[in-house]
Amino acid sequence: MITTRLSELTAEDLPALEKIEKATGLTFWGRENYLRFLREFPEYFGNKAVVYSEGNHGCFAGFVLARTIFENLEILKLGVSPEYRRQGIGTLLMKAAYSEGIRRGCRRCFLEVRKSNSAAIRFYFFHRFTIAGVRRDYYTDPQEDALVMERDI
Repeated sequence: MITTRLSELTAEDLPALEKIEKATGLTFWGRENYLRFLREFPEYFGNKAVVYSEGNHGCFAGFVLARTIFENLEILKLGVSPEYRRQGIGTLLMKAAYSEGIRRGCRRCFLEVRKSNSAAIRFYFFHRFTIAGVRRDYYTDPQEDALVMERDI
């Protein structure tokens, strides 16, 4: 039997988070930045998904990092390890972020996504996001525009 549990993202999770970011093409922001976000800034929060199956002690399968700004929830990063994609883990992480955003008084959710990341864009459309605009040359390495997406929560 396989189960997935969500819990708070902590500093101890950074090595596993970095591995997922490398495997998914996300840019690791540096250990010091993540430590500051998780320890010093109360507007930032994150969750991790750990998958348990028979005989395993749990595998870090994905994470979400977000922040609240007044009535807005901003999804900063969402990553699911390639071997655990299309199993509902991304959806669980998004729902956890929405719940925390609502608890903090948020009404809208925003995010940026690489214009070429069609799989992520489909995922966000599935979650009722719409395109609100474009940020020109937002990403580097390689340089690329970002789509700004939004939805009510």
